[in-house]
Amino acid sequence: MLHSLSIENYAIIAKVEVNFDPKLNIITGETGAGKSILIGALSLIMGQRADTKVLYDQKTKCTVEAIFVNFPEGIKTYLESQDLDSEKELIIRREISPTGRSRAFVNDTPTNLKVLQELSGRLIDLNQQFNITDIQDKKFQLAIVDALADNSKPLAEYQTQYRAYRLKEKQLAELQQAEATQVKELEFMKFQHNELMTAGLTAGEQTTLESEQKLLGGMEEITQLLAETRFLLAESDANMKDSLLSLMQRWSGLREAEAGLAEGADVLSRVITDMDTVIRQAETLEDKLEQDPGRLSQVEKRLDTLYSLQRKHGVQSLDALVSIQDELSQKLSSYENRNETMAALEEELSTMEAKLKGMSDKLSSRRVKVFKKLEKEVNKRLTDLSMPSAEIKVDHEKDQALGPAGTDRLDILFKANKGSTFQEVKRVASGGETSRLMLAIKATVAHKMALPSMIFDEIDTGVSGDVAGKMGGILSNMAQLHQLICITHSPQVSARATRHFHVSKQETKARTLTQVTQLDQEARILELAKMLSGDPPSTFALDNAKDLLSV
Repeated sequence: MLHSLSIENYAIIAKVEVNFDPKLNIITGETGAGKSILIGALSLIMGQRADTKVLYDQKTKCTVEAIFVNFPEGIKTYLESQDLDSEKELIIRREISPTGRSRAFVNDTPTNLKVLQELSGRLIDLNQQFNITDIQDKKFQLAIVDALADNSKPLAEYQTQYRAYRLKEKQLAELQQAEATQVKELEFMKFQHNELMTAGLTAGEQTTLESEQKLLGGMEEITQLLAETRFLLAESDANMKDSLLSLMQRWSGLREAEAGLAEGADVLSRVITDMDTVIRQAETLEDKLEQDPGRLSQVEKRLDTLYSLQRKHGVQSLDALVSIQDELSQKLSSYENRNETMAALEEELSTMEAKLKGMSDKLSSRRVKVFKKLEKEVNKRLTDLSMPSAEIKVDHEKDQALGPAGTDRLDILFKANKGSTFQEVKRVASGGETSRLMLAIKATVAHKMALPSMIFDEIDTGVSGDVAGKMGGILSNMAQLHQLICITHSPQVSARATRHFHVSKQETKARTLTQVTQLDQEARILELAKMLSGDPPSTFALDNAKDLLSV
């Protein structure tokens, strides 16, 4: 509900703060005092565009702030979806600077007008003559019927199944569309896949080949080195191994004479052993290089193949090529299985559709049962609201195709006079008739629907006496379940307020200012008496005002 509305530097309002009651709030005041200005300021909270013309003082920014409390859980979900903080209080603020720049905030976080419009639409239901769109909205009309039919649970179950059904439909459509395009792409995918499979890609192969290429590329130098190594170490007339062996034998022959000679002999023995290892390694490498003289050419040819494939597919490694090969394999496998997949989806959709039609028929049956109840209760309230010849009728048709709420197509038709034909509300109802019709409908379903804070702007225009009293009773009953804010000229409606505000003008030398005052009991009696007879009120009017407040 709307807890408070603060307005600063807007139109003829310098600074005003209004704290609303959870039930029926009444706003009265003389014509031109600024009652509609409150609605104008609230429209900024609802995302309406504004310019500097609204500034009371052209040198100071305009600020309008609304605080909401006890709002539905769905509001928190919406705030989270927009990355906005969710607190116990929801604060929406608009600022209009003297330069014309407009800024919007939700819980002190900057946001845009679209978010404000969507958010406020869930928090405030503004009913103004010639500006009531709910009754013309087919979704709202269906929601009214569903509320009376207690369709909340079965409708939620249907919609859950319907969303799953639509998802399956989308999957099938994507497969069918993909089939048309994949037929053209299939041959190319097969060519790419065969080319990669023929290449026989092996993870790590490229690294091994590049290392081998470096080895084979330096083969001449390596062969020369190996030959020189063998020659110097073992094959020359004065080779190192023989020389070291002779020295070791001489050191070893004197090992008993001195411990150091024994240690030296052992070292020489180990050197000779290591030298033997080098000689054997040289011989092995020479044999290896001699066994496959064309190996370098093979390695380079293989690397050329791998590099060429990488360039063709726009990748930089063999691992990336293997990934492409795997992806192509999956796509081809998926394509080959597409007929089975589509057949399974079609069968599943057929089963789901049959189930949804059954659920839809049950919803429809429950709806049809409350058509007469809706018509009877709304028509009775229209009579109470001084529209004795006005009637509504629910026009009902069924579509073949399933929709988000079933197969029902509803239209609440209206006629204001006897002998007239039922037509769409927007075609035949005046502003006043539309306002009262909406009041009658919302009063009928108020106990069944979670409605936002409702604002009625002078819907009682042209109504007085007993009819105004009945309108006040309707509003009072609605306010037991929902917050209502009503701008009115009717004392009978005003008397039903749980909180009564009076809007007045204060004339200064410089300009006119608007003030909003919450009235206590004594002030309410005086205000109602003025509304009944004028200012100053008569004694009879004061007594009448007291009687109205005692109802």
